[in-house]
Amino acid sequence: MNSRLPAFFQLGKYNISPEDVVRCTFGCEPDTIENKVIVTPNWGPDVFADAADAITEIASGLRSVWQLSYAGRVLSLIRSGIGAPMAGEAVLALGCTPCKTLIFTGSLAGLHKDIRIGDLFMVERSICGDGFSRYLNSDILPNDSFLQPVIPARDLTEHVKGQAAEICHSRSLPLHQGTVFSTDSVLTEFFRLNHFLEELKCTGLEMETAAVFRSANLLRIEAAALLVVSDTPLQNKSLFSGRTLEDRERVRANRRGVLARAILDSLVSFE
Repeated sequence: MNSRLPAFFQLGKYNISPEDVVRCTFGCEPDTIENKVIVTPNWGPDVFADAADAITEIASGLRSVWQLSYAGRVLSLIRSGIGAPMAGEAVLALGCTPCKTLIFTGSLAGLHKDIRIGDLFMVERSICGDGFSRYLNSDILPNDSFLQPVIPARDLTEHVKGQAAEICHSRSLPLHQGTVFSTDSVLTEFFRLNHFLEELKCTGLEMETAAVFRSANLLRIEAAALLVVSDTPLQNKSLFSGRTLEDRERVRANRRGVLARAILDSLVSFE
């Protein structure tokens, strides 16, 4: 298996093969990963159970891998772990597999007053607030990437947006789009929320997309992100308090009934 990891990583110098990277990261062989992949921080395959035709477990552990059969195609689903280092490292390891197209999915906090818990959100731009991204260039002492924007693959993003918009319209479900801030900390976000919204013009807040997009861009993997709104902290509905049972049920219903099908439809129809 060839590797798309850049030469400046110097893995060969230390006798690390592409197969070693995949086995250590995912617990499986490189060719068990399909060319179209879904990456999610902490969801299991149950999110896709209502839409997929079949689900098969490939590997379990710190990160888990499943195969999803849908519309005559086989896709890979990877649970990466939460946060930029876990998600970013998983995407880097995909550079040692057949993966060419990736949709990242998970949760985000909505910051705009019109965003409700359970709505869907298409990421068009992610502002780096993580520490992982600064390791993705060739300088030993890299320039700081903090607050630098990163853009997902435009064609894939537009394609996913179109597929999601069609399904959302049929369910009268809002689909938001815009810039997110990708942070490393949940507890320290609250006194910065107005800065994210008013100064940085972010309408969403999450923990992985900057690292995912930057890693994918480095490897020439097309990547996009479709997320569900899990909380709205400026409306006093945070991950810690304020959310109702109705809010939580709306998230569960829309990620299984709308988001999952939008992602699967997008991947099987994107060429």
